[in-house]
Amino acid sequence: MTYFPTSTTVAGVLLLLMAATPALADSPRELRQQLENCQTIREPEQRLACFDRLLEMPKEQAGDPGAEIAKGGIRPVSRMNLFWELDDQTHSGRGRIRAYRPLLAIPARWSSSPNDRPSSPTGEAIDSFPLDSVEAFFRLSLRTKVWDNPVGDNGDIWFAYTQTAYWQAYNTDNSSPFRETNYMPEVFSAWRIGLPLGERWRWELLSLGFKHQSNGRGSVLGISRSWNRVYAKFGFKAQDTEVYLRPWVRVFREDPDDNADIEDFLGYGDLHVIRHLNQSRLELTARLNPSTSKGMVRLGYHFPLVGDLHGYLSVFSGYGESLLDYNHRQTTLSAGISMFQF
Repeated sequence: MTYFPTSTTVAGVLLLLMAATPALADSPRELRQQLENCQTIREPEQRLACFDRLLEMPKEQAGDPGAEIAKGGIRPVSRMNLFWELDDQTHSGRGRIRAYRPLLAIPARWSSSPNDRPSSPTGEAIDSFPLDSVEAFFRLSLRTKVWDNPVGDNGDIWFAYTQTAYWQAYNTDNSSPFRETNYMPEVFSAWRIGLPLGERWRWELLSLGFKHQSNGRGSVLGISRSWNRVYAKFGFKAQDTEVYLRPWVRVFREDPDDNADIEDFLGYGDLHVIRHLNQSRLELTARLNPSTSKGMVRLGYHFPLVGDLHGYLSVFSGYGESLLDYNHRQTTLSAGISMFQF
């Protein structure tokens, strides 16, 4: 029978650890965070090993959850390590389906400027379509590991698929159509770096990948969208903060190119910052093309409901809320449900 620690169990383990390990009693906040991280591990053996490592943590490491532990070179587990499975103790095998980006179900997304007649350098939509300013939004995002440790005991190769849908659910006068759907298959590698950057920060992750993104409209004038990118993602972490820098280069341009100017609006990379606030999570995503001064910023807030389900609030301003809207500026407000594990 699989056993998942309850909050009562974690509280009991916390008291036991603080009593058995006086060095940790001076930093209960760090210890509680480590316990919560251990609790998120699904595999029973790995979860038990995580709790065992806390008992072995020497005094000089108690206040530094990112530091190396001398015994066996094992680090206390972090959210970034858990999500990307960067260590042997966080690996959970190939072929298993995991969440990638947070899954979203948004019943209400308000736009300041619905894009009722999309356009691109190839032309514009033949007819305008009356859109409601409020619509629903869904995101499905999954990944699976296809190769474990391709070089020694480091690195994983992943396949991921993300699909987003924008649904004019309340536009009953026009049969409540799905306005836009984006499809994003992706192949990437994830490598453990583990390089300390001062006292608080570590460069933890390097990811190299290829992503295709399109809206499946073929060559429909004015509304067809598609592009391919190769990217490098750099992941840095402190105790409660993760920072990801992801520059990209567009590759394999199509002829004709339905969105030849997409980089003018979506730029050449993005910044993603995650701040963990106990069981809540604050996220900032930003893009900017310095040569055109066009970009976007999104602020999202996840707060706990039940299990892995969270309430979700976000505000977006700029270009590229969807692929169809890559060259359309708007501000949106969203409220709904999100699901993620770390």
